[in-house]
Amino acid sequence: MSYTQALKTVFKAPNILNGKKHLFLLSHMRANTSLMGHLLGSHPEINGYYEMHIGYYSAKSLLRQKALYCESHSLKPKSTYMFDKVLHNEHEVTDAMLTNSRCHFLISIRAPEYAVPSIVSLYRKAHPEHEFIEPKNAAQYYIQRLEALTAMVKRCAFDYLYLDADVIKVNPSDTLERLTSYLGLSSPLTSRYEKMHNTGKAKAGDSSSSLMSGEIIQSSLPSVSLEYEQEDFFKRCQDTYLITRETLASYTQKRIML
Repeated sequence: MSYTQALKTVFKAPNILNGKKHLFLLSHMRANTSLMGHLLGSHPEINGYYEMHIGYYSAKSLLRQKALYCESHSLKPKSTYMFDKVLHNEHEVTDAMLTNSRCHFLISIRAPEYAVPSIVSLYRKAHPEHEFIEPKNAAQYYIQRLEALTAMVKRCAFDYLYLDADVIKVNPSDTLERLTSYLGLSSPLTSRYEKMHNTGKAKAGDSSSSLMSGEIIQSSLPSVSLEYEQEDFFKRCQDTYLITRETLASYTQKRIML
């Protein structure tokens, strides 16, 4: 959407100009981000639940986000937040946005033994022509994304809550309670969520059937995939994950970890 189109949307729905806080989940693919988006987006104070595939550069980007969202959705009457998740390096979040008082951030990563095989499996099923059907390419995306998140927190001092991606399934009650507190919501986040218009659709997040349950299925960590254990690219993934996790956790006082 161009800024001209955004302005046209504003004229049609002037309540877009009402001030909102903006909540961003900075992560990577196959890190339980669709589940997190649905849990957050089912709350009456939060608009949005899926990936909008846009970058955030200035206050104009925040207006564009609302206008784009309002092309297909109405803002909730008592809402205070707009939500989006940013999972790819090509969708930049600038320092000006990281330090914007209206912007709030969650950062989450998942161990490569779960994330990388899941990326490969997804693309082999849904997009067999994509480069991510090759494990080394999926691993390269994973490494570059984690390196970008590390660089972000080192480069710019901003407030965020870090959480391990699997903690929402392993310890949902405590995680939801602490997210509720961090966001200052007037009612608690719950383990149940709505199945919405884009739930399960390709390019909007997780297109697997697991998202259709409408609630968190509490579980221990899944079995570890050892398929790529001896590959050099996978060893680089593991090293990058350990460094990134330590860095992300050390640059904030707010963290939820396994």
